[in-house]
Amino acid sequence: MTLFEVMLWMLVGAALVPAHRAAWRDGLPALVAVALLDLLVLALVAVAAIDEQAWSRLAQEDGVIEWATVAAFVLAGALHVARGRRALRKRPPAPRLELVGRAALALFCLFVAGEEISWGQRLFGFKPPDAFLERNYQQELNLHNVLMDEHGLGFALESKHVVAVLALAFVVALPLLVRWRPLAGARALAPPWALSAAGLVIVAAELSYPVSLTGEGAELLLGLVMLAAVALEGYPQPTRVGLALLAPLVVGLVVAPVVARLVFGDDERSSAVVRAELALLQADIEGGAATARLLDKGSIHKRVFTAARDEYLALSGRSFLEGQRTPAEGGAGVARHDRRGYFLDPWNNPYWVSWGKKTGRVALYSFGPNRLRDTEVRERDRAEGDDLMVVFALEGGGRPAGGPDRGEQVPELPRGSRP
Repeated sequence: MTLFEVMLWMLVGAALVPAHRAAWRDGLPALVAVALLDLLVLALVAVAAIDEQAWSRLAQEDGVIEWATVAAFVLAGALHVARGRRALRKRPPAPRLELVGRAALALFCLFVAGEEISWGQRLFGFKPPDAFLERNYQQELNLHNVLMDEHGLGFALESKHVVAVLALAFVVALPLLVRWRPLAGARALAPPWALSAAGLVIVAAELSYPVSLTGEGAELLLGLVMLAAVALEGYPQPTRVGLALLAPLVVGLVVAPVVARLVFGDDERSSAVVRAELALLQADIEGGAATARLLDKGSIHKRVFTAARDEYLALSGRSFLEGQRTPAEGGAGVARHDRRGYFLDPWNNPYWVSWGKKTGRVALYSFGPNRLRDTEVRERDRAEGDDLMVVFALEGGGRPAGGPDRGEQVPELPRGSRP
């Protein structure tokens, strides 16, 4: 841990006592909110510290934490809409600055909820527009991952920094700004100081990032802090505040397994297509698509599209692309813009590749029908859950990419499966 990270967590520790004193002064509703946030943070830290695989299952895409985050932001946005309508009916009406600010917060919360689930892309399995497939860090229909890809804006802006700035602005800057007379009309929107420590935990967690997927837990905490702030407005009953903060967690626990089992379900026909396509990719890589840059690299774990764009794989003109080229690579000719051109599986999720130079091990895989990574790919040679995976070794490190080996026998796709 660096000196900067140590100082961040020391700041969190210093904020705990004044934040809890502020909750005591504000009354039982604030104490309930702070106590629930404390318990949540302790629970998340305990899971991550004791069992990192269990933490990964909770925090992965379409998992419990993601759906709880969506529910927290949706509920916060809905409460802002409800309070805004009530403020309009008051006589005299609430200050215009409060109404505008409340509308902005409601739209922000609903926008974040949509971004969190990529506007339903994984849920409904549709193919995003080409601009997102080419410039989005995760090849998904959302804007925040475009910012993380240096090919998007021309520079990388990591979402953890955005979340940290938002948390700091909401729990520290906003309560200070509304003390300034021109902004006093928005005072009702400022969170109480009792929530300041939770906001600083978000900042420290994002900037130190102690374990993989820390950002997912931080985003959930931000959603709950914003929900707590609007739930604590006025003189709420403690039970209502408690139920408001518990509701997103219950939604996450219920929705995640329901979506995985009932909405996604099994899809044997598409799974057969994936098996054939993974075999085509394997034949391409064994036949020379592995570039010298890949063979010199110690390890990678990337989406196949990203690996091709970063010149680890040269797949244009080979079997998977049926002799055509991909937008991930340069060269003459028209690139194909269907799902195969972007190396997407039949559920429009990316194919992934993992490489380890020490063993020459290559793993190619799809998340399968449930759109979740169930396998610890670097540690397992057999797929778990409904993941679909092939693992093979490049003999002698593989042949550097030149042209396709036309003598290779490649498998046929199931009848009727061509895009």
